[in-house]
Amino acid sequence: MNKEEAKKRIEELRKETAYHAKKYYDEDSPEISDFEYDMLMNELKNLEKKYPELITKDSLTQKVGGTVKKGFEKVEHEVPLQSLQDIFDYSELYAFDTRIKKASEELKKETNYVVETKIDGLSVALEYKNGKFIRGATRGNGQIGEDVTHNLETIKTIPKILKENIDITVRGEVFISKKDFEKLNKEQEVLDKPLFANSRNAAAGSLRQLDSSIAKNRPLDIYIFNVQKIDKKEFNSHYEELLYLEEIGFQVNPVKILCKDIKEVISAIEKIGSKREKLTFGIDGAVIKVDNLSLREDLGTTSKTPRWAIAYKYPPEKKETIVKDIICQVGRTRSNNTNGNIRTSKCCRLNNIKNNASQRRLH
Repeated sequence: MNKEEAKKRIEELRKETAYHAKKYYDEDSPEISDFEYDMLMNELKNLEKKYPELITKDSLTQKVGGTVKKGFEKVEHEVPLQSLQDIFDYSELYAFDTRIKKASEELKKETNYVVETKIDGLSVALEYKNGKFIRGATRGNGQIGEDVTHNLETIKTIPKILKENIDITVRGEVFISKKDFEKLNKEQEVLDKPLFANSRNAAAGSLRQLDSSIAKNRPLDIYIFNVQKIDKKEFNSHYEELLYLEEIGFQVNPVKILCKDIKEVISAIEKIGSKREKLTFGIDGAVIKVDNLSLREDLGTTSKTPRWAIAYKYPPEKKETIVKDIICQVGRTRSNNTNGNIRTSKCCRLNNIKNNASQRRLH
């Protein structure tokens, strides 16, 4: 592909990814799978890497997708809620490790990693003043999010008062467990309402409502995975932060594996992948983070992603589904022939195709 062909394809990809990002982040109604979207973004990223002079600020490789929904109060994040760079094979992971090790050797700082599950939900920031929950917001575009305090207050696993009187802002992921999602869709079916496409969009759609009674009646949950800001307290490592968050009352991501090198990181990724089906919550990857907070500061961030973390995305899970019924309908259509005769035609449609967890099994 020459430069002109690449430019044309990049423009196509930008329009396509912008459309699907809007459906995913703003409307909570995706039309393609996460994997399909990831592949589009990966193609765009690789073309821009090959032709960096074609990179523009409006490309989704350079900014976080998402806007503030009408009716919500805007919240400016004091510490940006960035997204992560996605990778799909170990060669990219080794390249990440090489870059981190080079920086750590030059700065003479220790390098460890923490591997966590990448929870499939909606990212939020929670603010506490003197240990009391005062405000919560969605990620939005990373800089400005939506004030959804009224909805977050309905989530039982969000502590309203911490065990320590501190000023702290944390980041977490709101989600619906696999079991609760299955139950929720069964309730939708009984009420003859549309089924939710997936648990992520059910969680996001529930949280981004002006009426808090909707969130209250949905089985929303949350895991905290990062300290965004904290006053009068210092930590040396991310793992130390996570343990502290548990101590003061937060429900922290239960999968957090401390690794001394890239071999242990890969082992952790494979371990999580092998147990993915058994997890009570949905994931779409594993997050690899530099543990040393001082080294993180030195590594810094880009306009969109931190340089000290990366997300390994698992291939989409392969499932079997059950076709419960096939209904054939006989319709009457007028033909285009000159005598105006009525012609009978048949069409078949699949009816009531379920994809509930209780009906799934691995190939």
